[in-house]
Amino acid sequence: MNARFLRAGRTGQTILPRAKRAIRTILSGAKRVVLPAILTILSGAKRVVLPAILAALCLGASARAEELPNVPRKDLWVTNGTVNAIVRSGDTIYIGGEFTQVGPRTGGGVPLDTTSGNPVASYPEVNGVVRACASDGSGGWYIGGEFTSVGGIARKNIAHIRSDGSVDGAWNPDANNQVYALAVSGSTVYAGGGFTSFGGQGRNHIAALDATTGQATAWNPAVDVFPYIFAVSGSTVLAGGDFTLIGGQTRNNIAALDVTTGAATDWNPDANDYVRALAVSGSTVYAGGDVTLIGGQTRNNIAALEVTTGQATAWNPDADNYVFALAVSGSTVYAGG
Repeated sequence: MNARFLRAGRTGQTILPRAKRAIRTILSGAKRVVLPAILTILSGAKRVVLPAILAALCLGASARAEELPNVPRKDLWVTNGTVNAIVRSGDTIYIGGEFTQVGPRTGGGVPLDTTSGNPVASYPEVNGVVRACASDGSGGWYIGGEFTSVGGIARKNIAHIRSDGSVDGAWNPDANNQVYALAVSGSTVYAGGGFTSFGGQGRNHIAALDATTGQATAWNPAVDVFPYIFAVSGSTVLAGGDFTLIGGQTRNNIAALDVTTGAATDWNPDANDYVRALAVSGSTVYAGGDVTLIGGQTRNNIAALEVTTGQATAWNPDADNYVFALAVSGSTVYAGG
């Protein structure tokens, strides 16, 4: 068996016998070591990345005093990219790799303090991606995305987190695929995504759920491609996405649905590309996305529409790229993309 590594710009001599003896000497005091894996790397690789071996040796040496835990420590900070090398010196761990940020482990989604911008402490960890959230009106949140666990409790792609940070044990719609859009109105939670089964019923990409039980209601507009965003305006649910058929009618990327029947209303801005963000303020619907034509007018990525007619207003910020998020506060519209 041969193992070689690059040194000073050229291939070094075979190092296997001495490497084996060195590794065994360093790790001789450990109760648990991953010696077979290290030897496999040494014996089969043409080039060995030396920092990775050194990191393994350091970790193995630290295991002499006690067994290594097999559960990740949640108090250690994490990176937003790949870690390629680890070295421990006393109580300090040095890491290197391909990342730009290091911070507390929060999971896939966490509220931020409105004053400091810091994550809210003691929030249940989501083991995947959170793509949508909606307030329950009582200090808690409904969250949707791609995950299987929230706070250690099994939840598939959607969950309700109470105001005290606990996971609602009674609310479990069990979506069989990702959730991209959420909106809450009264006792109803509207959801959109890649699912075909939701709240105990067959639902194609769009559903209404009881806010208390999590069961699907009779509301069932059906859509050919899942929506990205919802907003509720009076007796209608506004939906945006990349669909062409929703609520029994042809609608391009944006539509209004009756909250009782699920049927598409006559409101039809007819967007020529994806609608990814919606916000309602009074008699105006703000829409953002990839659009260049909406409400009968040329609009680049963002527009304001009449809530009654669907026609574009004179408001025209003319964004130079896609808009993914919108929010309205008083007389100000906030956009992100």
